[in-house]
Amino acid sequence: MHDEILELANNFPDRKALTIPYTLLQDSWINLTNGYDSINYFFNHPDIVIIDAKRALHSYIIGIEPPKDWDTAEVKIIGYPLTTIRDLRHNHIEKFVSVTGTIMRKTEVRFRIVTAAFECKRCGHITNLIQVDGRFAKPFECENDICGRKGPFKLVKDQCVWADTRKIRIQETFDQIINGEQSLSALDVVQVWDVECPPLGSIVTASGILRGIQVTKDGEETSDFYPILDVNNIEVHDKEKTIDLRPEEITEIEKMAKDEHIIDRLVASIVPSVRGHLIIKEGCLCSIVSPNNYLLPDGRKLRGYCHIMLCGDPSVAKSVMMQGMLGLVPRAQYAAGKAASTKGLTVSVTKDKGGWGDGAWVAEAGMLVLADLALAFVDELDKFEKEEQRDLNTVLEHAIVPVHKAGIHRNYNARCPVIAGLNPKFGRFDMYSPLAKQVNVPPDTLSRFDLIFMMLDVPSDQDKKTTRHITTLWRKTTEVHQRDFKDIEEISVVWGQDAYTPEIPIDTLRKWIAYAKKIRVRITKECEDSIYDFFIAIRLAQINDREAGIPVVWRTLDGMMRLLICETRLRLGRITEMRDVERVKTLVQESFKVMIDPDTGKMDSDIINVGMGKSQRDRIKIIRSIIWEMQDESNGAVSLDDIIAKAEDSGLKKEFVEDMLKKLKSAGEIIEPSNNRFRVI
Repeated sequence: MHDEILELANNFPDRKALTIPYTLLQDSWINLTNGYDSINYFFNHPDIVIIDAKRALHSYIIGIEPPKDWDTAEVKIIGYPLTTIRDLRHNHIEKFVSVTGTIMRKTEVRFRIVTAAFECKRCGHITNLIQVDGRFAKPFECENDICGRKGPFKLVKDQCVWADTRKIRIQETFDQIINGEQSLSALDVVQVWDVECPPLGSIVTASGILRGIQVTKDGEETSDFYPILDVNNIEVHDKEKTIDLRPEEITEIEKMAKDEHIIDRLVASIVPSVRGHLIIKEGCLCSIVSPNNYLLPDGRKLRGYCHIMLCGDPSVAKSVMMQGMLGLVPRAQYAAGKAASTKGLTVSVTKDKGGWGDGAWVAEAGMLVLADLALAFVDELDKFEKEEQRDLNTVLEHAIVPVHKAGIHRNYNARCPVIAGLNPKFGRFDMYSPLAKQVNVPPDTLSRFDLIFMMLDVPSDQDKKTTRHITTLWRKTTEVHQRDFKDIEEISVVWGQDAYTPEIPIDTLRKWIAYAKKIRVRITKECEDSIYDFFIAIRLAQINDREAGIPVVWRTLDGMMRLLICETRLRLGRITEMRDVERVKTLVQESFKVMIDPDTGKMDSDIINVGMGKSQRDRIKIIRSIIWEMQDESNGAVSLDDIIAKAEDSGLKKEFVEDMLKKLKSAGEIIEPSNNRFRVI
């Protein structure tokens, strides 16, 4: 270790610690453990070993003059065998452990005394006492042989050795969940020395000594203790590393990609227990394999992530499909509006009242930050708070969460595609009413989704097949489940291949997606021209029909180009082809159905983008004109009954008039000087 120690000395204090693989402890401490295996000795007596290691480092003859404050250099242990957070028990207290998880919460920097200097008030002698586990320890007696008294002592702060610390909380990742478990276990961690804490959402391995902190209630000590990890070292993992593929697996995947129907096979393998919805499943697959953002020469980032919205009646399986796709991408996150935790979607900044952060402001990562460089499923988006929905806009467009609160000013990464679902406000969707009126999500949020699919529960000729699909699924389940199964592979063997089994196994699907996400796609001029012609034909349709609204906006064109890259990636292509363009057209045409104006039967993108189509704006103008004319005639405010009567003569329904009057009043377009009497400002 001589070279490593010399390098540390030359770079101290920019580098503050010597990193040692735990396996070297066997050679270093083998003669000091009284016959114990040195690894077990380290596990059982980590404080002794680490303090001894630091003393050895500080006294090591480097060959150069030791740098200033060399006695504050630390020793960090790496490579210690992992334990899952949920498996920590009382027998781990005061033992060395290593756990992996995602940083979900952290405080600002605090100051800790590592070695406290105490002055004896009787003789003036300074006693230095190492503070081992975060508790403040005082000398039992003066070290001066002449004195030897038991105090009193005075803390001499300018002679103490200090460290910068912070407290963080890590949460186990979804791939660590045991079958049947629903919640994610978390562990509080005290981080020393590493002031530049990894950002929220980072995946880390934290190694250190597990302490037991006694719980107090109403000022009285209890017999309960909660665990906290006194960190020795934190290692940050590469979040972009997903699934490792062997060369033979890549060869097999590339061979499968030669099948011209491979995308159809992939789509059919997505949650086959839910019958149909093939176009929607394909759209979701495109979102899952969508690329990161692209950097432009002017510094702007061009969004690559493709976001999908599923608007569904109750019991159309949108939530089932989302949860079924959750396991396709490592670290994918899922949150539902009703069951979401207080940290919500983005980042919450709250003043801790439970002692976790000593009353300080604490930033806690929401699910979108935890899904950074992975995938986010947001179910029941309409049930989230309005503030969270507004924050979602920045995530969808720029893949960041800006936070400016309580002295915390930072952008947190949320680089991931979002697949969201929502329900109608009034129970079921009404095909004769604009979408934006029926959902509890603002238009500016809806407009940031590349594809919006309507999932309606409408009786049809396909109901017999769907009903049989469900009843047979239940019968087959009871036949197969005569014993418990522990994993998908085991039950797949017993179940056999049928309509409920993915044609392409789930494990292969995961590897396929991981491989597809690494592919860089080049768009050909032919495909560019085809998308151009398709968009322009729709965009300029208004020229020949002045009664029509704006069919598509420029944001729609960006979405088409993103989908083109996704479709190419999905089949493992490197260069776009016309077959990819045709699939894009099919997806967007299905999505365009939510833009149909129920009054005119024509497509109007303003229904999504501004929450109101052209026909509705025209009718609002009629209402304003009615009020304007009648208030001129009466030289005062106009009664509600008179407005409704006049509007009905123009073909407007009473319910629509009452609704629009509320909106016009809220927007400041009209005033209500007396009860149910209105006038235009």
